[in-house]
Amino acid sequence: MAYTKTEKQVQCKSKSPRKHAKMGPLLVLMSIFTNPAASAEVFRLVRWPNGVYCPECQKPDNIKRRGKYKKHLQRYHCKTCGKSFNDKTGTILHYKHIGLGQWLMFIWGFFGGPANGMSINYLSREIMSYSTAYYLIKDIMTIMYNLATEKLSGIVECDEGYVKAGSKGMKIDGNGRRTIPSRRVLPRGPGRGTYEKDTPMVTAIYQRCSETSRDCIIYGVSKGVKKLAQIVADTVKPGSTVYTDEYKAYNSLEKIGYDHHTVNHSEREYASGENNEIHTNNCECLVGLLKWWQKKHRGVSKQNLHLYTKSYEFVRNHRHCDDAGRLLTVLSVALGTYQGRETYNNYNECFADIAQAVA
Repeated sequence: MAYTKTEKQVQCKSKSPRKHAKMGPLLVLMSIFTNPAASAEVFRLVRWPNGVYCPECQKPDNIKRRGKYKKHLQRYHCKTCGKSFNDKTGTILHYKHIGLGQWLMFIWGFFGGPANGMSINYLSREIMSYSTAYYLIKDIMTIMYNLATEKLSGIVECDEGYVKAGSKGMKIDGNGRRTIPSRRVLPRGPGRGTYEKDTPMVTAIYQRCSETSRDCIIYGVSKGVKKLAQIVADTVKPGSTVYTDEYKAYNSLEKIGYDHHTVNHSEREYASGENNEIHTNNCECLVGLLKWWQKKHRGVSKQNLHLYTKSYEFVRNHRHCDDAGRLLTVLSVALGTYQGRETYNNYNECFADIAQAVA
């Protein structure tokens, strides 16, 4: 049956309005990033988890609001010491002219976005200049590196791997001066890799999950100063069960108070025990995942390898968080309010209200 133009318009108007599909978590985050007011609310939520206090005198009393700063940030005045401050005062964003939405999108893309993350080079083309992006990320990675970590316990695996990392195109001598270009693409010499051969050793110490705790991984970059047994002693509580390979550097673990068991890889033994529970397969997998995560950077300087390694350790240990949880957790690290692996749970209710407002 043929319809006239007028009849079509009448028929469309008579239909019930189409309901919009519910926004998914990713679309909610993108809506927050593009909304300056919502970005400021998220920033304020993590910046003052226990209420506003003065960064100068550290006192929460007699804090009064005093207008806005750049439209959406709040300005405050402390009547105790007479200082004025805003939401960014005392953070790594202080005196930096970067939009909060841009900054939130940047740290989400690098730390909490896709499984392999995005490189600084890619994000700088889309969000901010490379130099600004690089130093912001390096500041956050330095804070992550300096976070206090609890010693592992229970059943722990330990293994070592070797990561190719040079001086990013230039050789640097012991005094920090650049000399001849680094030949990073050539294969290393015979024997185990070393820091001097541009293949530093990375140790992976993995605590298996139990009924009361999640699994946990701790990486370490060795410059040849500490022995492997000492690295284990610094990371694992005495009395724990430690599984390693047959490398002789682990032989002293039993003498210093560990229940030490080994598998002999040289004889192609990769698991032993009654239920094949003695193995280091998790550590070998995690070293491989670390190398895969670092590929997007197209080479990592060995002077900064410990920062990138610790960053992936943080991402891996917080993989149980959803997209919003990873964003809030990394943001709490950057703002100095991180309280543990379940930090994001403290903000769920308030973040849900912000997400509902922008959805």
